[in-house]
Amino acid sequence: MLFLISLPVAVCIAWLTAGALKKHSAPFYLTAAVLSATAVLAAQLHPSLPAWVTDALLDPLTKGTLAAALWAVVMWLGALPRSWRAPLKRLMPVRGQLSIISAILTLGHAVGFGISWFPRWLSRADGLNFTVCVLLSAIMLPLTVLSVRKIRARMNGKRWKRIQRLAYVFYVLIPVHVFALNAARAKNGRDGALFSLTVYAAVFGGWAVCRLHKWYVTAKKPVRRALPDTAAAVLFAGLIAGTCFAFRADRRPETDTPARGVTAEERTADSAPEQTGSASETTTTRQTAETTAPVTVPSDSTEATEDTAQPDADETVFVTTGAAESAAVTTLSTTAAVSATVTAATTEAVTAATTTESTAAPALKYRNGSYEVSAMGYDGMVRLTVTVENDRITEITGDTDEEDDSFFRDAKTRMIPAILAAQSPDVDGVSGATYSSAAIRKCVEQALALAAN
Repeated sequence: MLFLISLPVAVCIAWLTAGALKKHSAPFYLTAAVLSATAVLAAQLHPSLPAWVTDALLDPLTKGTLAAALWAVVMWLGALPRSWRAPLKRLMPVRGQLSIISAILTLGHAVGFGISWFPRWLSRADGLNFTVCVLLSAIMLPLTVLSVRKIRARMNGKRWKRIQRLAYVFYVLIPVHVFALNAARAKNGRDGALFSLTVYAAVFGGWAVCRLHKWYVTAKKPVRRALPDTAAAVLFAGLIAGTCFAFRADRRPETDTPARGVTAEERTADSAPEQTGSASETTTTRQTAETTAPVTVPSDSTEATEDTAQPDADETVFVTTGAAESAAVTTLSTTAAVSATVTAATTEAVTAATTTESTAAPALKYRNGSYEVSAMGYDGMVRLTVTVENDRITEITGDTDEEDDSFFRDAKTRMIPAILAAQSPDVDGVSGATYSSAAIRKCVEQALALAAN
């Protein structure tokens, strides 16, 4: 989970740079601006970089998890009890500078994703997320400017504090934005979505609970701390349990059901009439029928005619013993000759048919096999497995790492059957899922190129 990895990174950045950040904040602001610009370019250009570079460096910037983790550090500094003297003493003096760095990184995330995501949210009528993002930007920008030390020094202290209270609205809207993005995926059972929501609920919900607890203890000064402490623990546990219950998958995760194509052999088998015997059995039957055909035995009588050669069923034919033996020998010889002739003819026919088939069988253009390929979608990789059998695409399955996989599912549902029917990646894409459609098309092209080598 990217946010969970970004949290210790943000804590280390804040702790290790606190001294230098307090004395020389400008270089840190400039570095954050460079990283923010990098996030914008990466979100729009999708550069082909090693996987570890994308996962460890670009994703925390483009997806805003590093900025969110730094915001969490800034938020928790105001919620920690006063007994935590070491972190408060070191980090509270640079809380304003950390918030400026967080805002600069957030701006890169917002611009990089907003260029394409705002039109997609509007087309999907996702008014909640659109409104939340607009409010986040409207609150963050003026508060960031007012946090600059020189501007802050010119303002009245009480007035500045009243304006800074808007930061609490900003802090609350951050998890609302995250929940709006991940709620549908968690309900659909996508791997890791519910865990992500639970982590965000623990970090930001825990901040809310601790902040309320600190306010109550400071303002009311209760004699016994057991009651507010217990209430805070119960509230936090209920928040986590409620998140897991409310956003649990309400149906089984979608599985990739292979969209199968029909091969030429399957179509031939379906259209051919049912046969009760094999080819060898048919040949043997034919040979038996030919060898057992009636053979006319010539008579010694010179007066034999067609009537005596083919007697009626009721007519009896008498021959002498010698004549019978001669007829038997003649019959055996004739039968052997016929059998030899039929066998030779059958062998020649089979040989000719085999030769014809081997000569007529065309060479395959593609190697049979399953090919795993990938291409960049909108903000994540699209991975497909394309199976090729006897020059036909018979099966396509896959998934995506894109932030919002609903676009990929729309493209996959319509494009894969079309590709299997056309036996070509040159099919129309899906409106509204341009990046995912292009990635699917590119993956199939790559698979066919691999099969052709």
